[in-house]
Amino acid sequence: MRELQRPGSPLGGALAAMQRSYGALSIKGRLLLLAGILFLPCVGLIAYVIVSMAQSADASIRRGLSYAAQTISGAVDAELRRYVTLAEVLGKSPDLGADDLKEFEAEARRVGAVSGEGWIIVSDASGRLLLNTLAPAGKPLGARTPEGLRSQQRAFVSGQPSISDIFTGPNSGEWVATVDVPVFKDGKPFRCLSIAMPAANYTRLLAQQQLPADWLVGIMDGQGRYVSRIPKNATSTGQIASAGWRATARAEGIAEFPSIEGDRVINANARPQLSDWTVGVGIKQGAFAQAISSTVQTATVAATTICALALLLAAGIGRSIARPLESIAVKSTNPGEAAPSDPPEVRALNARLAAAEKAQAESAAILQENFGMLAKARDDASRTAEQLKLAAKYGRLGTFIWDGQSGTSHWSDEIEELYGLKPGTFPGTYDDWLALVHPEDQAHADRDNQQALITGQLDSEWRVPLPDGSIRWIEARARMLPREGDGDLRMIGVNIDVTAAKEADRKRELLVHELAHRVKNSLAVVQSLAHQLLPRHDAKVRDFTSRLHALATVHSSLAENDWQGADLSALIESQVAPFAGAPEQLAVSGPTILVPVELTTQLALVIHEMACNASKYGALTTPSGRVEVTWSLGPDALHMRWQESGGPPAKEPPVLGFGSRLMTRTVRHLQRTFAESGLTCQFELPWLETRHNGVVGPLSEAN
Repeated sequence: MRELQRPGSPLGGALAAMQRSYGALSIKGRLLLLAGILFLPCVGLIAYVIVSMAQSADASIRRGLSYAAQTISGAVDAELRRYVTLAEVLGKSPDLGADDLKEFEAEARRVGAVSGEGWIIVSDASGRLLLNTLAPAGKPLGARTPEGLRSQQRAFVSGQPSISDIFTGPNSGEWVATVDVPVFKDGKPFRCLSIAMPAANYTRLLAQQQLPADWLVGIMDGQGRYVSRIPKNATSTGQIASAGWRATARAEGIAEFPSIEGDRVINANARPQLSDWTVGVGIKQGAFAQAISSTVQTATVAATTICALALLLAAGIGRSIARPLESIAVKSTNPGEAAPSDPPEVRALNARLAAAEKAQAESAAILQENFGMLAKARDDASRTAEQLKLAAKYGRLGTFIWDGQSGTSHWSDEIEELYGLKPGTFPGTYDDWLALVHPEDQAHADRDNQQALITGQLDSEWRVPLPDGSIRWIEARARMLPREGDGDLRMIGVNIDVTAAKEADRKRELLVHELAHRVKNSLAVVQSLAHQLLPRHDAKVRDFTSRLHALATVHSSLAENDWQGADLSALIESQVAPFAGAPEQLAVSGPTILVPVELTTQLALVIHEMACNASKYGALTTPSGRVEVTWSLGPDALHMRWQESGGPPAKEPPVLGFGSRLMTRTVRHLQRTFAESGLTCQFELPWLETRHNGVVGPLSEAN
């Protein structure tokens, strides 16, 4: 090495020339040279970041496809479970066990099992059709289709409900699938109860998911036929799916294959638990590549802009540093001694430094004393910070400070851990924080934070997806600090991990739903026992089972509203509908009211008894009869009016029955008018007392 640097060697001469050239550079020139050297690795780093963003966008879209497939699969299971539950309840009907298909059909229509969303099919063990509520009266029913018969045989073999593949219904002429529930008698196959589900139901279900317009969503049955598909559903239902999808249907995850239109697609599969169907969510490769390309282009433009701004900023800083030094060089008369490679400005500055050395020595003693005082203050602050850090760690909370001038936030290590980040990696901007929030919570989280700038207080919560796939609930509390003079806005607050509390709430709701399900099953068992053990044609038995059905209807309404109460209009319609021959026989009018849980059962039984009485003696005994129910809400009571018309003249009952006793113990200010035009009944229910002090007037008769 020493030989290479000798004056006579070529390398030594080159190094000497470079040293002379460098020595002639001013500070401005050296700063520009430094900026250029530092810019080269930045270009490589930016290229790496752009590639990483492209890979991240690819992974994000694939995760989105898988998440959407799992979500739609859960929705399909929920729709199937609704039909399965209804079929299982109807399968336990005593009328079906006694082969009384006429009574069974009437019972099915009363509970709403026959509607535009499905119809009832009953067949024997061999597949011969005994009942089809969609078939015209008198039309021969024939036998089940091959798809329906295969599903029926699976149900009898397994003893469990079975979901068929889709087929064209002989009577409806549309694509349908069936839920088949086996019915055994004396341990042997007796009947198969089926509910036909139009494939259009699942088209509506897919349309409700609100997925991106360029995504393809489909449901395929076990034979590889489309149950539903968006878009192009009208031409796809019943069509054989693409060979690629059929080949990968049994494997959940991401696969690539040509669609039935010939387009190359990236597809994610998910399989519902209750059927042999497959849910697929895909995107064309062209749209997939365009989404990634858009991300890369945006990042490239942003990186280029940032680099240009950085170079301009470096040039500006270089000029700002060089300008004062040039001024010093001009004013200095004794530049002092310096190395030949030093720039002229530095050689002039050395003279100034010699004069400042003496002042520096005098200041050192003062600084040393101040440093001692600062060290003591630092130790005190360190102990306090350590105590706060320990409390934050074990309390699962982190702190942040938001600076209104820069629009950035400073996070503690604990808050970064709550969001699944490594300490010191949070960039600090508002958009960076919002990107960490769960996509479904970003809108309300952004709204609450913007509102906090107006109110000065933040009280919100949102979910955060963690790198391991889990979800963490965050509760945020913050307040705006008061301004000092013309100071900038600042907000200080905490983020708290409330995942455990949310999980406890979820388990509580699960237990409530399970209890509701068990109570509903118990009511069904009691109704079944009443049918089997009590005389079927006894009027009191029919009234008893009718009241059980009323209670079951109320229970279903409360369960659907998550035990928050029942809509008054829907409650009245559900209790009167079984007794009305046509919907136009009932008219309701009044404000929208949510009846409290503790009042729902009592009010339902009152309406049920009045509707039952109208079907026996009043307006509902004739097709032209009509019942009008109106209500209004006062300061402390719910005012209700029941008006019958178009039926026989109303007569006061000679004997006080159960319904009359129930009403006198439940309502207050009861007024009944028995006129030629029909019965008019007015009464009140305590409202504020019910909501705050419990139910007024115990129902000893009902209990």
